[in-house]
Amino acid sequence: MNRTARMPVIVTTFGALVFTAVSARAASDKVTYYEHVAPILQANCVSCHQPAGSNIGSLVAPMSLMTYEETRPWARAIARKVRAREMPPWFADAPKGVFLNERGLTEKEIQTIVAWVDAGAPGGDRSKAPPSARLAEAHGGGYSLGTPDLIVKMPPYFVTDEAQDVQGLFQVKLSDEMLPNDVTVRAWEFRAGTYLAGRDTVHHMCGGVSEPDQAPADGVDAGEGAANLALGCIAGGAEPHELPNGFGRELKKGSTLIFNMHYYKQPGPGTGYWNQAEIGLYFAKGPIKHKVRTKAIGTFGFEIPPGKKNHRVGAAETLDKDTFILAYWPHAHLRATAARYVATYPDGRTELLLDVPRYDQTWQVTYKLREPKLLPKGTRIDVEMLFDNSAERGAKRQFNPNIGIQFGPRTQDEMMLGFLSYAERDTEITTSGQQQN
Repeated sequence: MNRTARMPVIVTTFGALVFTAVSARAASDKVTYYEHVAPILQANCVSCHQPAGSNIGSLVAPMSLMTYEETRPWARAIARKVRAREMPPWFADAPKGVFLNERGLTEKEIQTIVAWVDAGAPGGDRSKAPPSARLAEAHGGGYSLGTPDLIVKMPPYFVTDEAQDVQGLFQVKLSDEMLPNDVTVRAWEFRAGTYLAGRDTVHHMCGGVSEPDQAPADGVDAGEGAANLALGCIAGGAEPHELPNGFGRELKKGSTLIFNMHYYKQPGPGTGYWNQAEIGLYFAKGPIKHKVRTKAIGTFGFEIPPGKKNHRVGAAETLDKDTFILAYWPHAHLRATAARYVATYPDGRTELLLDVPRYDQTWQVTYKLREPKLLPKGTRIDVEMLFDNSAERGAKRQFNPNIGIQFGPRTQDEMMLGFLSYAERDTEITTSGQQQN
C-alpha cells in the first residue's frame, strides 16, 4: 500500500529531474545574439546596415543592425530574408571564394539566425560579443579605417529645389600646408556629406587626382569622363578602398583632388540641400612596390533600341604589360541587368574573371580580389553588359522604354563601363608614403 502510493511521487520527481536537466542543456545550447548572431551580421550585413549618415551619406539599408537594441525589433524580418536568400546582397555568381568582400550565408549560418529568432531573439552574455567591426561612428562623420592622415573637403555646393539629376565636378588644389611632400596613399574613404531622412541624395561619388603639371578639368557640370578617376567611384553599399600590402597610389605635392558628384533626387519645393563631400586619405608608412591605377573598359558608342530586352554591349582591351588586377567595378544605370569580365590569354585559353547575372544599379558593388591576380602581357579583357529597355522594366525602374537610349551622364541615360583597379608589374614607387615634416 505504501509502496504503491509512493510510485506517482517517484515518477513525478524523476520527471521533474529529467525536465530540469533537459531545460539546463537547452539553456546552455540556446543561440544568442552576442555569441552567435552578431559575428554573422558583422561579417555580412553591417557594412550597409549602419545608422543614417554613416555610409556614403545616405541610409543604404532601411535599418541599422549594429547593436542588439537595433537588431532585436527586426529579428523575424531578418529570418525571412536570410531564409529566402534575399539577404545579404551579392550579385556575382562566379568565381567563388576569390573576392575579399564576398557576402553570403552558409546553411549553418542561416539556421543559426532562424534558431535565434525561434528562441525569442535573446541577447545573451554581452561579454561573448565579437570585437567591434571597423565601422563608421554613428552620426559622427567618423571614418571606418580610423583617423585619416589627410581629409580633403570639396567646396560647399547647393543642390537646388528644381534639381533632379545633377553632375558636379569640384576641384581642390592641395596647398603646401595640406601636403608638404609627395606621399603614397595606401587607403582612402569617401564621405558623401549629406543625409536627408528617407531620401537618397547622392547617386554616386568619384574621386580623381590631377598632378601638378596636368591641366585642371573645366566646369562643374561635366560627366564622369572629365576627371582622371584615380581613386575610383562608390555608390550605395560601398566600402573603403584599402590596397594590398606593397601596392599604393602616388599623390604628389601640389596635386589637385577632383570630386565628381552625381546628385539624384525628386525636384520640388523644400527639397534643396547643401552638400560638402570629403575624402579621407591614409598614407603608407614605407616604400611601395606597385603603383595602382584605375581605368575603364567600355564604350560611348552604343544605342539600346526601344523595347529591346537582353541588348548586349561589349568592349575589350589588350594588356601591353604584365598587369596585377586588384578589383572590378561594373558601372551602368537603370536598364543594366548583367555584367561579365572574361580574360583571353595569349595562348588562347579563356578565364571568367567576373560574372554578375543580377546587376542592380542600386547596389553597385566593387568586387575586390583577395589576392592580386597577375595577367600576362597580351591578355585581352572583354567586358560585356546586358540591358533591358522593355516596358516591364521601365515600369519597375521608372524610365521611358519607348525611346532609344545612348551613353550619357544622367541616371535616365545609360553607361557601359567596366572599371579595373590595376598595377603594371614593372612600375615601382620609390618614394616613402609617410610625410616628412
